[in-house]
Amino acid sequence: MTATLRTDFDAFLFAPIGEDANGMPVTLLSVLARLGIDPWEEAADLAHLPLEPALQRLSSRLEAMPTGRPATAADTVNIATRLIALLHRAPAQKPSTPDPLPPLKLAEQSKGVKFAIYCLIGIIFLLVGQWAMSDHLAPAPMDTSIAPDLRK
Repeated sequence: MTATLRTDFDAFLFAPIGEDANGMPVTLLSVLARLGIDPWEEAADLAHLPLEPALQRLSSRLEAMPTGRPATAADTVNIATRLIALLHRAPAQKPSTPDPLPPLKLAEQSKGVKFAIYCLIGIIFLLVGQWAMSDHLAPAPMDTSIAPDLRK
């Protein structure tokens, strides 16, 4: 069995094929499992095959279904064609990601940030030093009493 179950095959493997004798839905996954075939390995193998060989291989798998198989060979080909179309879809476009900054520009930005931090730390030290050096006691109140006239 595959190490990880790929989700890109879900539409293909979980596609309905028909109903069994009890009226339960039959998917390609259940058909392959009943045949003793690993569904994800089979899907990966079919995805790597060209369209015609993949279609022929899947049709033969559907014809080998123990129960609930399509009524006619034409039905089998139609179902296989529909399923292969799900498997052979064009791969989804990856969302474009912005290009990472080149290392030089990142280093320049880093230097600018460092410089700003150093300036901020320097300003903080200057303010703390100015506060420490200043006389932070309230000035003594002035004597407002009338002084004797010293002009005599």
